[in-house]
Amino acid sequence: MKKLMLGLTCVFAMGLVGCSGGDGTDDAGWLPTPDAAVPVYDSAPVATDTGPAPDPYVWVVIQDTEQIACSTNGPGTDIDGVALYDATGVLGVGMIGSALFTANPLGNACDNADCAGSNCKYAAISLTFTPEDLVARTEGPADATVEEVLSDTGYFSLNAGTLQMQIGDANGLPPAKALKSGDYIKVYEVDQSYIASGAAYSGCTCGPEHYTVALQTAAGALVQLTAVQLDPYNTTCTALTATSIEGCGSTVFMVP
Repeated sequence: MKKLMLGLTCVFAMGLVGCSGGDGTDDAGWLPTPDAAVPVYDSAPVATDTGPAPDPYVWVVIQDTEQIACSTNGPGTDIDGVALYDATGVLGVGMIGSALFTANPLGNACDNADCAGSNCKYAAISLTFTPEDLVARTEGPADATVEEVLSDTGYFSLNAGTLQMQIGDANGLPPAKALKSGDYIKVYEVDQSYIASGAAYSGCTCGPEHYTVALQTAAGALVQLTAVQLDPYNTTCTALTATSIEGCGSTVFMVP
């Protein structure tokens, strides 16, 4: 089946802002050590001005690019949470009440009839949960669990759509933070690291899935982020290069 690659052009078309499972691991030592093919970045940005940008980036935009497979209850990329870091550590996580979801206007998404048990349970079209409840799972600290029998918690399956949110404090509380050059964005996607941490049961497939990340200003300007670190448990992911824009499982991105 054709792999979905909407890119930034489609993000504009989807009318976002202005056009508006935790993995249980310790993020100490989070600062990326990129793959060998990726240049090592400075540990902290160099100050170049004395005040905030007139139109700062305030939204994180995640576009599902996973090849659609409708045999599960959670089609597409499974987003648990988003965190903002700099060289000193965590600065904030997805701001509670800010997350918005836009279904793919081009189609190429699963219908409930296509999913296991005729229910895309963890996607916006779920027959079990409301879209609002599922989108809210991506806010605040990462906390997803994948259960063998009971319902999973804490993540939202994008099903070829786009998720955007602002970043609050370390608990997800407002105000929204401006996203600066030299910061890092980590997206927690339910993957092999969740098995290692115990957040997913041992028999979980938990395959790392693909997506891109951009930042958006309040006025709608977008910048694409580069992926700089993959989780080491996701051994099936292709090694990153200096121009990689696609995340694979839980991935760290650099703000240019």
